[in-house]
Amino acid sequence: AKDKTLCKTFQAYTSCTRIRSKAKALGNTLFTMELINDCTMDLSPYSKYPEEEEELIMPGVCFRVKSVTFDQKKNRHLITLELKKKVPTTDIKTNLPVEKPTTETTSTVSLKTKINENMVTGPSTKIPTPAAAPPPPSGIAKKHIFLAYAENDESDAAMVQKVKNYFIQRRFRVYHPRKNEDVNTQIANGIEKAAVVLVFSSLSFEKSKSGLKLLNYADQNKTPILSVKIDEDYLPLNWLGAILAPAKSCSNNFDEIMQSLASLEIKTSDLVLERGEKNEPQVVEEILFQGGAESGNLKASFYESGKEFPMKFKFLGLKNGKVVGQGNDKDGDFTLTGEYKITDRLGRIEMQKQHVGKQPVKCQGKVSFQELNCNIEGQWKTREASDKFSMNLTLPRPYTGTGEVIPPPQISRKKGTKVLISYCPCQFEFAQKLSKALIAKGIPAVCPPMKVHEMIKIATQKARVVVPLMSQAYEASNTAKYVLSYVDEAGIPIVPVKAQNPYTQSGWLGVICAGALWTQMTDANEFDKKLDELISQLQPYTTDCDDQDEQDDILVDDEYVEGYYLESGKEISMEFDMFSLINGYIAGEGEDDIGSFVISGEYYDSPVTKELKFEFKKHYIENYDVYYSGIITEEDSILSFDGEWNRNNISDVFHLDARRFEPSRSQRSHVMLSYQWDSQKFVKKIAGKLKEKNIPIWFDIGGDMKGNINAAMANGVQEAAVIVSFDTVAYSKSVNCKKELTFAKLLEKNILPVLLEDEKGFENTWLGNAIKYLDKVNMKNESDFDSSFNVLLQRIEQALEQEENEDESEAITRFEGGVVQGKYYGNGQVFDLKFDFFSLIDGSVLGQGGEDEDAFTLAGNYDNEGNISFKEQYVEKHLIEYKGKLICDEFGGFKIEGIWKAHYGTGKFHLESINDYKDGDDDDDASEGN
Repeated sequence: AKDKTLCKTFQAYTSCTRIRSKAKALGNTLFTMELINDCTMDLSPYSKYPEEEEELIMPGVCFRVKSVTFDQKKNRHLITLELKKKVPTTDIKTNLPVEKPTTETTSTVSLKTKINENMVTGPSTKIPTPAAAPPPPSGIAKKHIFLAYAENDESDAAMVQKVKNYFIQRRFRVYHPRKNEDVNTQIANGIEKAAVVLVFSSLSFEKSKSGLKLLNYADQNKTPILSVKIDEDYLPLNWLGAILAPAKSCSNNFDEIMQSLASLEIKTSDLVLERGEKNEPQVVEEILFQGGAESGNLKASFYESGKEFPMKFKFLGLKNGKVVGQGNDKDGDFTLTGEYKITDRLGRIEMQKQHVGKQPVKCQGKVSFQELNCNIEGQWKTREASDKFSMNLTLPRPYTGTGEVIPPPQISRKKGTKVLISYCPCQFEFAQKLSKALIAKGIPAVCPPMKVHEMIKIATQKARVVVPLMSQAYEASNTAKYVLSYVDEAGIPIVPVKAQNPYTQSGWLGVICAGALWTQMTDANEFDKKLDELISQLQPYTTDCDDQDEQDDILVDDEYVEGYYLESGKEISMEFDMFSLINGYIAGEGEDDIGSFVISGEYYDSPVTKELKFEFKKHYIENYDVYYSGIITEEDSILSFDGEWNRNNISDVFHLDARRFEPSRSQRSHVMLSYQWDSQKFVKKIAGKLKEKNIPIWFDIGGDMKGNINAAMANGVQEAAVIVSFDTVAYSKSVNCKKELTFAKLLEKNILPVLLEDEKGFENTWLGNAIKYLDKVNMKNESDFDSSFNVLLQRIEQALEQEENEDESEAITRFEGGVVQGKYYGNGQVFDLKFDFFSLIDGSVLGQGGEDEDAFTLAGNYDNEGNISFKEQYVEKHLIEYKGKLICDEFGGFKIEGIWKAHYGTGKFHLESINDYKDGDDDDDASEGN
């Protein structure tokens, strides 16, 4: 304060007043709460001194000290400040915005001399805040499109609703008035914050008094106006004609409307919804509770060491999901800040109680309602102690669940900059062609590799808009289904291309792309023409895109994450095949007993508790959703996700663990743990210990590959640096374990046997033969666990270090996996040939089939020229080699013709995929395509 030459920024929220005489009355009052207006906020409704115009200053506001005086009798400083508006650049030390001064006002702040540092800056967190711009002040609203029309005219309303639906489907921000909202409120919230007003002119609108008021204000406010014709023969007259005379006009065709917005130099990319943002009515700002001990509507207490102590609040306010309060208890004066969330009359609350000069007290609990009573009960905790607390509030009116709408946290995230092409295996060449053509036209585009995890991560990091190549093969592709379902759930705009004719999307693809304006690109002779049409559809999203890749902030990038959730008192395991936290977004996918799912959400630093919070949704494709939220903590590079899950008013707790991302280990192969169900408890213990050592692992939580042998081969064995087999008699009797280990030997993988039982029990079986000459780790004796685990760990680390960094195959994925059949010829006879699973991914051939003693596995290679070879290995029996030519069609199918060879003979064979696609449909609605 003594250095009056420096310009500083506030690091915390604090109260002030503009009048010196009133500042003296405030004494040592200090407030900390989230600002909900611009630079300052009126705190009078919450203040003990409401007549003194007490105001709140937000973090990041610049100030310079004008004068400092000290009152020794009252032991306080009186500081007069010059306040300056917040600015765009960032102060490195405070990580808060700092800007060049624009306007100045003098404010006076009265603060107690000794203030604990934690009270100003909040407690530190081990996990850094996601690399995202801070949210804009609530007073700075995002621009939207305002639609002005005759709401009482059914014909006009139907036309406007059609156009509105087009905007919503393409994720443009459209103004949604609240139910029964009056015209004055529409002007305040709608016209003032509109980027453009679309006027649907008609005789009914010309007669509308509210329309006159709306457009007069828009005209005076110089808001851009676009006149959209409902009836080509109608000519606006009188006041409407005068206002619309200088305005640009167009038909109600959506493409023409978008072209007209571009000609008005409306920056349409700013009108696209942020990820997670929804088109919905304005928030109803209503105070849920306001009171204190003196008003008699609040009673609160907490327990410590078996004793109950009162909390006497001078005031407490709950409004729009925020908690603010001030009071005293046995430990002295305190301030209280927090957040709450209510769903269907039940809610969760998180608060932080801060005493002067002491560590913060964190409070978490549940909120419930009964007529006029609001009950809050939960646990408080500090570093040294914890116990329960309770608060009973008497509301001004019964809580109905509809009086207050709590806005979601406003988080500004890094936007993607590229057009992502989403395709299926048979469309790779066309996807590459389209991507290169867009880049040549100055549109940054990306055609990712045919790997579901890579596609989802690239969508998360780089996609501004996604172009799916709709066709029968695309609709049948599991990769396409996972990727586009994630894109849809994450709220990334979708601009489809119809890549097959005739074809009409249905099923999951039909749901996602319902009502979308697509561009048909099926005629090679019209490619350039259709490309221009597609670019016009992409233009609203790409006006400010560039081809520069920004540095990504990656917190988690894991291919296997596990945990558990509680339901009806039972602990149930849960796992994800992909789990990533990138640039503030959460992305992932997986499959369980219910079905295939994708996850999408966000993580952010809480402005109140300074903890890292998360919210994500697990969307079961073509099924229901499960919501998760909670707090992220870190210990020894392991991030723990703890919180609550919610589905249809059913909720309970859950826990997940994920490794913190380390760039040096991002490309490291994993260790596969192969075991039979009876050994699950022991193997989970090994898995936990390996995770503590940051060893990447892969294993099926159910053991014995319960119905998941294809995933085990494709993901577990093939990508592993070493396979650790936990060998028992039960393992030797498992058909799936036999397939798995046989496949590993076929791929010449490094196998590390761990003996859990005496080897004599299975030495004369296929397992005994497979591991006969391999160095084994003996873990039969539980008392020697630590020493034997160290031996195992040493062997695993040696295998990881010895792994050669081979160049990845550049072969194109041709077939994601499924049943294939054909014929083979020998000794003048024809025999059926069938594989239960067969895939052609990244140059590798994988497969399996047969049952019991006739079980076999497949492994081999292919290239982009169509040369293919693979081996069919029957367990403990003969081996058959296949070599031939691979021919792929445009619908995702393929044929292989060639020669087979075994020790007993040779002959020709042919093999082809089974096409389950339904016939195409000629229903090409002109209103939905080009």
